[in-house]
Amino acid sequence: MVQKLFILAFLLPILGYSQNTVRYKVYYDKNLEQNGLKVQVDYTLKKPSDSISFYFANEDWGESNLFNAISILKKDNPDLSFETQPERNKIKVSMKKGKKVSLTYHIRQDFKDPNYQIFNRPRINNTFFHVLGKNLFIVPQSLTKLPDDKEIDFFIEWIDFPAQFKLHNTFMTQVQKQHIKATLWNGFYNSLFIGGDYRFYSFTVQNKPVYFALRDQWMNGFTDDFLFSNLKKAVQSQRDFWKDYDQDYFTVVMTPTVSQKDSLFKGYSTTGSALKGAFMMQGTNNPFNNKDAYFNLIHHELMHEWIGNKIQCKHEEFNYWFSEGFTEYYAFKNRLRIKDISSDEWLRLFNNEIIKRHWKNPQRNIPNYKIKDDFWKSRDVEKVPYRRGALFAFWLDNQILLKTHYKKSLDDLMRELLKTCTEKKLKFTDELFLDLVQQYLDEDITYFFQKHILSGEDIDLPKEKWIDGFSFKVTDKIPQLEMDKSKKLQYILN
Repeated sequence: MVQKLFILAFLLPILGYSQNTVRYKVYYDKNLEQNGLKVQVDYTLKKPSDSISFYFANEDWGESNLFNAISILKKDNPDLSFETQPERNKIKVSMKKGKKVSLTYHIRQDFKDPNYQIFNRPRINNTFFHVLGKNLFIVPQSLTKLPDDKEIDFFIEWIDFPAQFKLHNTFMTQVQKQHIKATLWNGFYNSLFIGGDYRFYSFTVQNKPVYFALRDQWMNGFTDDFLFSNLKKAVQSQRDFWKDYDQDYFTVVMTPTVSQKDSLFKGYSTTGSALKGAFMMQGTNNPFNNKDAYFNLIHHELMHEWIGNKIQCKHEEFNYWFSEGFTEYYAFKNRLRIKDISSDEWLRLFNNEIIKRHWKNPQRNIPNYKIKDDFWKSRDVEKVPYRRGALFAFWLDNQILLKTHYKKSLDDLMRELLKTCTEKKLKFTDELFLDLVQQYLDEDITYFFQKHILSGEDIDLPKEKWIDGFSFKVTDKIPQLEMDKSKKLQYILN
């Protein structure tokens, strides 16, 4: 009996391992533009069955009808029958009863280039591919019901990709076979996979690699050296700010949505998105390329490695005032801290990009709870938490400086928040934040928070208290920050 129990105890981890393991093969095709990326998924069920359901998101990151990008062909799956159910994010597969299933599908680009308004759909052509993990790899629906912190073993084999078609993703670089052990939602599905004619640069921070991948020739002074050197400076400065050097692997990907040497697309349209251990930038590549926008974008998205990833929000869209607003605030403050911009430039940017744009936004007073419904539908609504949260961060930073007689600032609170969330494995909530603020101010600001963040009422900036050297005046009904250069401004503490 003892021997049998020992054998069972030995087998249980192996059985559990196999049930949470998914294997993929991704095949190269000379005509990727027409045939897409061919993917084979293999999975072993817990017990014999004649059917299985796979998960594939039909809506994600502002994109809808993503099932248009996936196709399952009978010739690839002669022994299976299948039914797609986009409204349920589901692919139902019927098969001969057994424990093992192997399904082949294709992921294609379902829109015509050039299109500067599309950022998060699969981009696949004969030159390169750029696909979010969630849009490339289907998983058994049973795995979507596991606890959020449960890790799964994913094995990916890239087959027949030529050496010049470089492979890279947010987990590994330039490998044909990879084993990814990660959670589903915040790990495997919070990722990006690229391949093709990308150029790669790298550096290390405390012997840990940071990769920069980009493609095409960027215009208006966006040389590889300019882009890479400023990215390197931003990465180093942010890790120094947080005193956090734990990232074993980090990658940044820059991909054009449109490359146009003339002015067919007037203006500069770009976006960035933070991923697990990475961020991606996409935008128009034309004579309007804007260096200030690039600087702000990299500082904003890099900050998400902490605000949003390591300090995870429990209520996502309801906490955008923090995850986006405080990130936006520190994008500007960090640039000033490292002298990437002068104090005059910081003042101009903060007044124009945060305050003026917020006051001119017709949706600026929308209640916080309504932002969730229209965040992906309305550009005006989308920008509210960024600027509302940044203004709140600036107010709070000033209050802490005043209360502590310039011995502490919001910087100290943020580093303590990071430590609290990571060491105690807590997620960010309004209540957690307000309790921490009270320790710094010896004051409960719940009423102020509910009035200005949750209800959306404007902060009366000219009537609030500010550190010595800061004041506000109203011009054309829009408050603007002023800086008295005769005063010793103690905004950035060493």
